Amino acid sequence: MRMRYFWIILNSIAVLLALRGGYASLTPDKLRHTNPEPLLCLLVLLGMPVFAILSVGYSLRRSKTALLPRLSWTRNPFNWWGDPLQSLFMSTCIMAATAIGSAIQRPVFGSVGFWTLGVYCCFTIGLLVGQVLVYRIFRQRIAPIT
Repeated sequence: MRMRYFWIILNSIAVLLALRGGYASLTPDKLRHTNPEPLLCLLVLLGMPVFAILSVGYSLRRSKTALLPRLSWTRNPFNWWGDPLQSLFMSTCIMAATAIGSAIQRPVFGSVGFWTLGVYCCFTIGLLVGQVLVYRIFRQRIAPIT
């Protein structure tokens, strides 16, 4: 029971830190030595769904478990091979918080700031699309709601 509260607190802190990190990442000092471009956005947007499908598929082959547990805020987000849906869910939440944090930064400093925000959004959208595809492809392997 104690571990359940530990994971709730850790997951919540991770999302809050991602929100703060996204906000801080669009300051002029942080943007000075970055160079995100539209090509990076496209690669991330196309690569994240593939990553999601391959990681869940690999986890199923590796662990030989019959069913994947459904999402929860009360489990370990770092267990990619044992609980890939949880890890994918928390990665999506963290990237969404990073995108939101960077979007609320008042002045987006030129094209570098715009494309940095674009990369964060592409990560979020790619992971969301990946989650939807994983739930469609592996629906037979996901534990029913109890």
